[in-house]
Amino acid sequence: MSLYSKNGGYPSTLPNRIKFSDGTTKTDSSTFTVEDLENAGYVPVDNPPTSSFPQKIDWDGTNWVVRDPNESETAERWEWIKQECERRLFETDYKVIKAFELSEPLDPVYTQYRQELRDLYNNVNNIDPWNFSFPSIVTEEVEDPATNDI
Repeated sequence: MSLYSKNGGYPSTLPNRIKFSDGTTKTDSSTFTVEDLENAGYVPVDNPPTSSFPQKIDWDGTNWVVRDPNESETAERWEWIKQECERRLFETDYKVIKAFELSEPLDPVYTQYRQELRDLYNNVNNIDPWNFSFPSIVTEEVEDPATNDI
């Protein structure tokens, strides 16, 4: 797939209709000549380079640029991590409520998991937001004897 930039704009595939500098147009991209494209302001562009997470690929109007995330993107990532911690805590609230209603202690696995989420939430600005992992719940599966075949 060939990419083109129109007057320095972000590269994309050619449209089926181009407009020339004199205001006339031509349709059917399979018939466009190099001269047609130049007259309409289109220049061919190489495919974007490869990058690795968390690098970003930008277009500066003439070239592809591979860069690291900026401060704004990093702040957005930290905010996403905090929201995800809140969501995961919310998903386990029912365990806390049920234990409270039954006057039973909460399973230590959930206590630890929820504390790790709160610790992550409270220290999110001190971690590399592009290289971390959320805590996970590790529970032992208890086999239900009623579902065993005899």
